Amino acid sequence: MYTPNRTKKGVKMCGIAGAVGTPDTNEEVKRMLAALGHRGPDACGTYQADGLSTGNTLLKITGDMPQPLVGKGALVLNGEIFNFRELAAEHRIKTDSDTEVLFTLIETKIEQGDAPINAVFSVLSRVNGDYALAYALDSELVLARDPVGVKPLFYFLEKAAEKPKIAFASERKAFSIQGNDIKPFPLGSIMSFNIRSGRLEEKSLVIEPPQERITEEHEAVSRLKAALEKAVEIRLTKTAGIAFSGGIDSTFLAALAKRIDPSISLYAVGLPNSHDLAQAERAAGAAGMRDSLKTRTLSPEEIEAAIPDVIYSTESTDPMKIAIGLPLYFVAKTAKEDGKRVLLTGQGADELFGGYSRHEGFIDQGPEVLDSEIYSDLKKISTINLERDDMVTMANSVELRVPFLDKEVIRTGLAISPELKVLKRDSLNIRKYILRKAADGLLPPELLWKEKKAIQYGTGVQKVLDRLARNAGFSKSEGNHIEKYLKQVAADQGFDFIAR
Repeated sequence: MYTPNRTKKGVKMCGIAGAVGTPDTNEEVKRMLAALGHRGPDACGTYQADGLSTGNTLLKITGDMPQPLVGKGALVLNGEIFNFRELAAEHRIKTDSDTEVLFTLIETKIEQGDAPINAVFSVLSRVNGDYALAYALDSELVLARDPVGVKPLFYFLEKAAEKPKIAFASERKAFSIQGNDIKPFPLGSIMSFNIRSGRLEEKSLVIEPPQERITEEHEAVSRLKAALEKAVEIRLTKTAGIAFSGGIDSTFLAALAKRIDPSISLYAVGLPNSHDLAQAERAAGAAGMRDSLKTRTLSPEEIEAAIPDVIYSTESTDPMKIAIGLPLYFVAKTAKEDGKRVLLTGQGADELFGGYSRHEGFIDQGPEVLDSEIYSDLKKISTINLERDDMVTMANSVELRVPFLDKEVIRTGLAISPELKVLKRDSLNIRKYILRKAADGLLPPELLWKEKKAIQYGTGVQKVLDRLARNAGFSKSEGNHIEKYLKQVAADQGFDFIAR
């Protein structure tokens, strides 16, 4: 049974949920979707069959396709399939919906005799995109998440003696239960649950270490620039903007985007006279994009008022998550007020190209050590950064897109020799060297080689949190004063689902 509740047409749902084994799965899923309403304000739909229910909330970006898609089975998807036009042309599918292409390809594999998990695995192996999805067919439920974890997905699994109990959702707050039993769905994993037998099967699409090595600088620059140009191009829409701090990552993206869409808007936030606002102004001017920059000057009062929203969105009182989440929350809010529904960010560049100060120590220990650390960073970026960023942008119904974590950019980045990422020159280590060289010609030298402050310091948000915590009576000398303050805010708001 398919139950749509459409207020507008569209193809993107930015919140998904489902349940198996609960007394009334459909009502449970409707309740879960209500908790995810901020992720998709445009529509809501559910599907119910054979003891399971799935559903989605929708944020319209492109196309004209209601959700879930129902045929032999049913598909719900949170994400974007960026190479769907190529896949559609190859298989002669006429549609402007990436979700329909994905669904048609899966259902075709099913018709050819593939088991649901094999059909999903085969199709996703060809996909370049960011996704969390569920495909249900008869008594089989298949869940999948992209290899980097750009799109969040959490699940609960109870392996009962007779029938398993399963629930999944885009955010933890959607679950009736809370605690350690709710886990992030593994990156690059495809899991199949058989409702009748309780059988669990798993396949993997995780990122493998590269089989090649690009050691020549010119080749590395050429291949990286080409991959990043394509990654930006396929992520741009008429309602897209760029989260802009004036650092090399966001400025490089802005310069590439400008070649495709000269009217692209850049968004920067910070307290009065903050480093990031000044740097954004300088960088936009130097890149010839001053008219594209839109800034928002924050006040301490505005930041204080937003703290409960950011705690609720990130489901955390971790000081680092809140301090970094707040500026991006305001960037997304500003973009939304300006009519944008998509934000491109530079997330992933530091992890892939050796942008952290600790990477200098690893290159000093040897190229293979830095190589291993970069691969490890990519496997952890979802938990550390992406889930937070997705949730604070989606709190404003704005979709996050990350060109540096494009499938081909990752492949190219991992193949590039670590000596070209952190370059040892005399007594200096130049971080993200190859990325800076790839931007040469698009950006002036004063932007190419400039280091940038971390966003929580550059925007002035960290100082505000420090002052708020001390004003609330928490002593800095006793330690963890900001964390104690944030926990008090969460308690005052009644956020009993918050788990660090």
